[in-house]
Amino acid sequence: MRWAFVGIGRVTHRMVEAVRAAGHEVVFCAGRDLNKLRDWQDRFAVRYGTTNLHAACNSHQVDAVYVALPPSLHTEFATIALRAGKRVLCEKSLSVNVDQAEIIRQTVRETKIPLVHATAFPHHPRSVAMRKIIESGELGEICRVSVACSVGGILDRKDHRGDASAGGGCLLDLGWYCVYSTLWFTGFRPAHMHSIGTRVSTDPTSAWYQVQTVAKLESPSSTTHPLAHRSLVASWDCGYEAAGRKWIEIAGTQASVICDDFLRPWDFDKPRFWVHGSDGKARCETQGVGVFQEAQMVRSVENISFDESLDALSLAIETQSILSRIDAQLSPGV
Repeated sequence: MRWAFVGIGRVTHRMVEAVRAAGHEVVFCAGRDLNKLRDWQDRFAVRYGTTNLHAACNSHQVDAVYVALPPSLHTEFATIALRAGKRVLCEKSLSVNVDQAEIIRQTVRETKIPLVHATAFPHHPRSVAMRKIIESGELGEICRVSVACSVGGILDRKDHRGDASAGGGCLLDLGWYCVYSTLWFTGFRPAHMHSIGTRVSTDPTSAWYQVQTVAKLESPSSTTHPLAHRSLVASWDCGYEAAGRKWIEIAGTQASVICDDFLRPWDFDKPRFWVHGSDGKARCETQGVGVFQEAQMVRSVENISFDESLDALSLAIETQSILSRIDAQLSPGV
């Protein structure tokens, strides 16, 4: 497939490599700053570039559009691309709130064109292997789900992450992974939540700098999900102050699954996770050596069916809704 990149920030650097590794090509790029656009074109050898983002979405030269703009612009440009008949890969968070995310879903339904959100870890074989163990019952009744995601010093980049009006802040950025991974790995949903957080500045509308949430989880009626212990609780920790963390533990009455780099392996050739048993022993498992998960995600945009796209989108919108609930709880009256 021929791709247009709408947005040329740091997140796109890995994705150029992923598109090419998938056997596709980047033929068009669009950015709002002409000088940065030309530098990006030269660096990645992309032939066509424009500061007209709408034109990139509508170009007859492309089959798919990667929306890599700040979240406040996702809905606008994802829907333009869908209405132009392009398959879409949209960065997370899907949008800035659940109402805007629902507009994206409605446009997918109307156009019958698939959209994939750019949450890459489910496309790695290791994640699939971890979920199979969780669903198998080996862990016993699930008691705890703990997820920690942080990137220290990220505000020094002076990008949209420090701007709440653009959809910045750790809650939508890294909290997305905390919530989405809980839903994806376990199927459990939060019934009640309690959150605390610190903002980037003293301005009560500024972006979130760090957020911690404790959630009482409940299991849906479906028998395909693991068994839930009556004390089942999730702990979600995201922030821009602690050094890089991408850690998850799912603990049961018989064993725990632990992965210290579940978002992306620290070492491309060592995609490991551990199962710790109640007998004090642990086993290390390795799955998907050498797999480039972002390239797998790109291939999914080409191969996913409309119905599969809607199913995946539903989980993303549920994630967006939970994040909105956390933000509302943290910001009463704001």
